[in-house]
Amino acid sequence: MKHPVAQADKKEHREAKTEAQRSRTGRYGWKYFLMEFAALLIGTAQVYVLCRLRGEASDRLLGNCCMTLLGLAVTGFQLRREYLRDTLDYNNREHVARFWLCLYIGLFAVCVCGFLPVGGWPFLVVFLMLTLFSNMSTGITAASVLLMTAVMISGGTVGSFALYMVSGVFAAALFQHISSDFKIGIPLFLSALCLLVCETANVILVADARPDLELFVIPVTNVIVSGILLLGCLRLFYFMVVYQYREKYLELNDTGNPVLVDMKQHNRQDYLHSVHTAYFCERIARRLDMDADALKCAGYYHRVGEGLGALMEEKQFPPAVRAILTEYTKGRKGFTKKETAVLVCSEAVLGAVLLALENESGDKADFDRIIDMLFLKLFDDGDFNGCNITVQELRAMQRIFKEEKLYYDFLR
Repeated sequence: MKHPVAQADKKEHREAKTEAQRSRTGRYGWKYFLMEFAALLIGTAQVYVLCRLRGEASDRLLGNCCMTLLGLAVTGFQLRREYLRDTLDYNNREHVARFWLCLYIGLFAVCVCGFLPVGGWPFLVVFLMLTLFSNMSTGITAASVLLMTAVMISGGTVGSFALYMVSGVFAAALFQHISSDFKIGIPLFLSALCLLVCETANVILVADARPDLELFVIPVTNVIVSGILLLGCLRLFYFMVVYQYREKYLELNDTGNPVLVDMKQHNRQDYLHSVHTAYFCERIARRLDMDADALKCAGYYHRVGEGLGALMEEKQFPPAVRAILTEYTKGRKGFTKKETAVLVCSEAVLGAVLLALENESGDKADFDRIIDMLFLKLFDDGDFNGCNITVQELRAMQRIFKEEKLYYDFLR
């Protein structure tokens, strides 16, 4: 039989998670539903018109329209599902309209594909664009629906679909979770190479004519144009997402910031605790591919106290930092974001290490044992119930803390 306290804790976590989902549901406004409805109308209408121009039979025309309508509806459902679960990448949850704008551009690309040879379709950039402005699953779903629509409009084959499906998914996987250092040379080259190989396998090798250099003109041109479009899409993404709050993070994460300087002067203990917590948050975030700048900032300011809400408004904290600190201030139980879990664990480990160093007598503190016991207690207390962090990420975090023995010696 389960302990009554444990059952109460789990009930509390479920209620907190449900409440968080309800609050997020209210923020998926009517304008997004309107954009979704417009995409359904535009996509179905263009399939009807272009298939009519190609002289499709009525039954096939109806089937194509139904498949397009259902595919776009599934795309909208997938986006809303990821939105409510707060699993969209980067800051895409705060800018859902960007995804729908990209989808409209994709619908225009589908229309253009109806008048282009199969080897010249610009679907590599469509896959990447939709993935970057949502997440992997949603982007691939949306791009696959658009690709299916293009194949139906043009009367293409299964090979046409496979060509851009394989190369598009590969490109989306290569550029998933890209970092701020803008090192895109190798992923860009591999994406272009994959597209060229797929074009060769599905366009040139299956051509009725004898293979010669003329058959490579359209595929090679498509590779070059797609590479240029990919580069432009990535630069736009960096400008809109990666570097959007760069200056703000430089200001907030500077230890010379007036808020941190004031904390150092009036409460040096809290200041040092915040600095060490920020260090651990940044280290873990970079190792686990999380938002390092946001977590570092949350580590610096999580001990501000009652004036934290007003400070976040006054200094215009980035949304990612606000979300972490808002969950953290509600208490260690009931948080849902993995970044909040990193902040909680960083502060808990630091506190345990400092306490062990303070009580240290003859023998040195066993940091591995301290960290193992702390994580075991966090698991037993159900602190991670309802959080979207995985057990694998928690174990990796535990290992990272154990690797910081030199830093713990520095704290002596």
